[in-house]
Amino acid sequence: MSRHARAVAADLGIAGALGALAWALHARVLGLWFSYDDFWHLRHLLTHQPLEICCSGTFWREFGAKGMFTPLLFASLGLDLTSFGLDARAFYVHQLAVFALATALLYLVLRFWLARPWAGLAALLFAAGPASASLVPLLMTRHYVEAIALGLLAVASYTLAVRRRRAAWALVSALLYLAAALAKEIAVPLVLLLPLLPDGDLRTRLRHALPHAAALAAYLALRLALVGALAGSYGWAVRPQDLPRLALVLPEKVAAEVRGVPGPAGWLLLAALFAGILAAALRGRRAVLLIAVAACLALLPVLPVSTEMEPRYATPAWIAAAVACAAGCAALARRSPRGRAAAAVVAVAVCIATLWAGRAAAAKRLPELERIAAEGRAYLALGPGDVLRRPRGHPASFPELRWLKEEHLGRLRGAGWFYDDLYLCRRGSAIRQLWEYDPARARVVPATARLPALRASSCGGIRHAAPLAAHFERSGADLFWELGPYSRGRWSFVLGDGVTAFEVPREGGFVLPGTAPVALRVRYDAPSGWTTYSPELVIDLGRPGRRQWARR
Repeated sequence: MSRHARAVAADLGIAGALGALAWALHARVLGLWFSYDDFWHLRHLLTHQPLEICCSGTFWREFGAKGMFTPLLFASLGLDLTSFGLDARAFYVHQLAVFALATALLYLVLRFWLARPWAGLAALLFAAGPASASLVPLLMTRHYVEAIALGLLAVASYTLAVRRRRAAWALVSALLYLAAALAKEIAVPLVLLLPLLPDGDLRTRLRHALPHAAALAAYLALRLALVGALAGSYGWAVRPQDLPRLALVLPEKVAAEVRGVPGPAGWLLLAALFAGILAAALRGRRAVLLIAVAACLALLPVLPVSTEMEPRYATPAWIAAAVACAAGCAALARRSPRGRAAAAVVAVAVCIATLWAGRAAAAKRLPELERIAAEGRAYLALGPGDVLRRPRGHPASFPELRWLKEEHLGRLRGAGWFYDDLYLCRRGSAIRQLWEYDPARARVVPATARLPALRASSCGGIRHAAPLAAHFERSGADLFWELGPYSRGRWSFVLGDGVTAFEVPREGGFVLPGTAPVALRVRYDAPSGWTTYSPELVIDLGRPGRRQWARR
């Protein structure tokens, strides 16, 4: 075997070992079930043809979610559904396999520029970090993982195109880049990063980036044709004047997600990452430029949706930080014997901190998802008059789960749920049997015997005459609000007498396309422990303007 063949075999072996490690670190997710947006995805996969999902503007415009265009996610989940039915374990096997592949690919791609220890360091950080511990357990975030894997393949093909001066590789890279963008828009900014990679002269890099510009144009044209907008958002609404405030706190929010959980492990992780990134920046102006561009491309797309920071939003920043830290350690190691010692110290520290913080993040996240799985499975068996109290899954997921249960599986109808105990006060008499999750037994158990006590404590503690105020403003597809008169405490919107409840900031906005009226109550929980509700307020989404209510 030649020297080159031995080197390739060694790299493939290390990549395989890193992929196996990624699988082992997250293997516990194989026991989870569907959650959050999974039921929304399943319903539309079961009620639409694949070609309709791929190519129908009606499908993508139906929900008004103009920030969402992820056809490859539906293709991926649809493949699982067609092959395995509603076997959630098979979905997670697919998920873990793609994540393990992405980890191995990150190592192999970085081997273009970094020695084995430092390429392996970056891949290990990616696999073990808190951001990945929050990403892998959610099937609805698979498009992030697949976009990362496809993006890495695009980078590898582009690098081969530049090094070998082969246009064919550039074309392959552009097609992979387009596929990554169709998986998740986090891959779209990659076209700006490619010409900055440390290979060849600038003219060669730009020439081989031209097919990617064409791929970007094709992506934008397809998005415009099917979605009706080049950009947009769903979820929390943001006014232009809010962006400077969000930009100021965004680095802190991303840092909090990168460190995973409060405590020494998270702070050690941030310190070690910073040391590695600083060492990378000291390599020269080009390194500083590359780090700055990567940081901007990782953070700026997150800004409009950062009102409520989700762990997955920090994934691009986490990858950029892991790669920069590994590159910094490599730069230190090349300087001198002292530099090699410093690089080893930083590498060991960041590995320990990442494994520590990542395991802590998983220990916090997985029990919640296991509870959601237990509640979802239990709901499938509930009958008429059975009601599940305060489930942990997102309120928007339960109507979709009910559709799956009653319309697709043909199970018993008439079971319910509620997220706010106001339901006990207004509809408690209709409950035949109450159910709730018992953490000690890790399953849903009957709670009907506690119903009188729960009603007494929930309904008797409401301060019906406490001051409360709400100001709503409809602007385009967005609904903004300002609640008062209190500056501290917790606020929620309660719909359907408690069937649905969302915790909200005192001042905020949400994207609510459509014109149907929304009836809600404002709930306020004081720091001292008392609670009050507004009467039911009807917001006419079909009429722009303001709506005010106050109880003095």
